[in-house]
Amino acid sequence: MIIAGKRKRKLDKRLTKLKEGEIIKIGVPVDKDNSQVLKKIGFTESLYDGETVLPLYNGPISKYNSEGKYIIHKEQPMETAYRQREWTWKQWAGYHETETHSRIVDVPYKRYPRSFISPPSVELSIIRNREGKKYVVPLEKIVYLRNSERLLHIINLFLEIFGYCEILTGNLESYASKNIKRLNWEILPPGKWPWAKIKEKILPIIKQTNQQKQVVIEHRLKTITGYEPEFTAIGQAGFKGYLIFGFPEKNIYALESLFTGNATYIFEENWQYLSKLTKAEILKHSLQKDRPIHKGNWDQRIRKLLF
Repeated sequence: MIIAGKRKRKLDKRLTKLKEGEIIKIGVPVDKDNSQVLKKIGFTESLYDGETVLPLYNGPISKYNSEGKYIIHKEQPMETAYRQREWTWKQWAGYHETETHSRIVDVPYKRYPRSFISPPSVELSIIRNREGKKYVVPLEKIVYLRNSERLLHIINLFLEIFGYCEILTGNLESYASKNIKRLNWEILPPGKWPWAKIKEKILPIIKQTNQQKQVVIEHRLKTITGYEPEFTAIGQAGFKGYLIFGFPEKNIYALESLFTGNATYIFEENWQYLSKLTKAEILKHSLQKDRPIHKGNWDQRIRKLLF
């Protein structure tokens, strides 16, 4: 069964022919028509069997899938929130001389209250059937339920990325992958990676924000790299914009976002465990040791944890 279109508001009526609780797969074949799309969302040029990614977003559905979303409550009174920016001033330093100083400050503003909805974090994986034909499918097992919001999200994710999807039933054991290889993180080679070197690798992402936000982002990353992490991993595909700094001797792993208005997540788990987590698992299950918010006393909290 093929489902095509831009977006579905509800599950296709043809799916009602399926049995409630039936296991299905949703996917598209890997061919020359979609190879460029697959590379764009995070797969390698080789498109090996077992490659798995949280797809890089290229629309509202895939953005929600990797980043989550906020529900804004306009029916409620406004609240005070804060955004960070650089404050620069001059002060006298002698006869007819001044010095320029700057620091990061919190600027208050009014907004409606909002609630965060965690990302679904649906990962896509390349598998083969018994005839050797490759398909891209969700990594998770999919159970057909008539009112499944997650099933509807997965279908819409495929429609946004590929324009269609196939519903596969029957002998699903013939569709499998022996080795799952996640491509969500690039681990930098061993050695010291000061901020100047890391900046070169993530500059295209930083430049997507305005000048004021760039200053704030650079301040946070320079602060963390100043404590000389033993390794650094840069997020790829749907993890683009995230970095992990490892301090194994302190049993600390810091997950940092290049986007303002978030927080630094501090973990005590090992890197191998962290690299397998979805964003939804990190946010939903409170797996972090600490969560310094990007405002106010962030510098002091980071110093206390990493010094």
